[in-house]
Amino acid sequence: MYRFGYDGRLERLLEATLMIMECLKGDKRFNLHITGHNGSSPTIDLVHPSMELDEATQLRVLESMVAHTQYTYAGDHTIEAIEVAVEESAPDTLVIAISDANLNRYDITLKDLKPLQSAKVHAHLIFIASLGDEAAALAKAVPNERAQCCMNTSDLPLIIKKIVTSALK
Repeated sequence: MYRFGYDGRLERLLEATLMIMECLKGDKRFNLHITGHNGSSPTIDLVHPSMELDEATQLRVLESMVAHTQYTYAGDHTIEAIEVAVEESAPDTLVIAISDANLNRYDITLKDLKPLQSAKVHAHLIFIASLGDEAAALAKAVPNERAQCCMNTSDLPLIIKKIVTSALK
């Protein structure tokens, strides 16, 4: 992701993460757990529910994310990250995965996104980048609107609101 910084995907990921941390800090209704993934690992713990999300902590989380993009092997663990999140989450948990959608390169297909249809949790995927229209085409094919595309960070609050609202039904 780091070397693809020219298209804004890393910036969108950092903005999305900061937006979520800011919105949920101090809100006792939510237990925020943010786990990243990269070419080396499907699970990189970034935020735990017990952490105080003050500005210094938020900055350290974002710096850690940038460092992980710089010093990792090429590759993708999007599918494994979604699978782990769905399997390890408590029932009725809201899981939101964010991916830079390098789909064709890593042979990610609709079949691979089956964990998004889990009856146990409310799992959703947001694509923040795409090569051509591959992310939009795949998101459209995922049943129950469990995948969205967000190429502009200003659209993220509405997408998150839609996801949260659908999970509360």
